Amino acid sequence: MKYTFIALCCCLLFSCSDSFINHDLKYEKLGDCTDYSRTINMISNINGERYQFFSCIDDNFDGKNYTLVRKGDSVIVDFPKTAAQKKSLYKLILDVDAKPNYHHIILDGREVTVVPAEK
Repeated sequence: MKYTFIALCCCLLFSCSDSFINHDLKYEKLGDCTDYSRTINMISNINGERYQFFSCIDDNFDGKNYTLVRKGDSVIVDFPKTAAQKKSLYKLILDVDAKPNYHHIILDGREVTVVPAEK
């Protein structure tokens, strides 16, 4: 009985988690950076938030060379934009799950206020 109690206490103690941020990016190259929508669509659910938007970034973007950092209650996402590189239009779908919740996200210089779904 005492081993069961100790095991239960250990499980409860070690199940407490620290803060985290998980993200996944899907991208599709669409062509030249001419006229494109600067709107950002956000879908919030119990697994985090999904952002769908368009961005004009380096032509050789491979989906790995972007940065996502957390600063306070904000998440900042930057994509490569080298001055000498040719630019292309990409459709980007970014999934973000974070604990504790964040209240603002800056996607390629565009700020979005986040109202997450109840978890």
